[in-house]
Amino acid sequence: MSHEFLLLSLLFLLPGAVIWLARPDLRPVMKRMALASLPFAATERLFYPRYWAPKFLFDLADRIGFGIEDVLFVVGLSGFSSTVYAVVFRRAPVPCAAPGARPWRRAGAAIALVIAVAGALLAAGVPVLYASVAAMAGGAAVLGALRGDLLVPGLLGALLSAALYLGLCLVFAALVPSVFERTWRPSALLPGRALLGVPLDEILYGLGAGFAATVFPAWAFGFRYAKALPVGRRAG
Repeated sequence: MSHEFLLLSLLFLLPGAVIWLARPDLRPVMKRMALASLPFAATERLFYPRYWAPKFLFDLADRIGFGIEDVLFVVGLSGFSSTVYAVVFRRAPVPCAAPGARPWRRAGAAIALVIAVAGALLAAGVPVLYASVAAMAGGAAVLGALRGDLLVPGLLGALLSAALYLGLCLVFAALVPSVFERTWRPSALLPGRALLGVPLDEILYGLGAGFAATVFPAWAFGFRYAKALPVGRRAG
């Protein structure tokens, strides 16, 4: 298959689509995270071709530094990584404090800082994937220190996201045999190491994304994770 990344991106949209249909109460979080994830699509220029070298639609990665696949991928990843904790543990977002007059301004500042830290680590010689994971996890850890109630959800969200990330990659590998060997160039810290054929680098990325995506929206938009009401019941 010549467009492996497109297939992977479409696969990553599926869990979020299921959650969107099954949990309407999580749709506001998913919308916000889809929008917040878009700047990360442009970070493809940090990964390509250092970390991997897939073929992009219309060769956009060579032309502008990222492709349509990146947009689909980050939206799909944000969709399930920001909600899988709430789904599995039957939690719902409940306002707990006013996020401030401009929550998107603080959200944007946090996103810009994470990207800047990742870029600085890359410039210092840290392999690109580990720079990205360190920036995401480090940023989420700081937010968790500010909001202690988010640490446990963040850690559980990280584990669940990594498990789902691994499952999607296994489906991807079954559909496109030997794709990881052909297209990926694993970073120096974990060369050639894999779990069930999936590079450990990728699973580590799923962990970092899950931690950040569980903590970040709750901090930015002022909600906590509370026990969800049974289906059919409404608050008040």
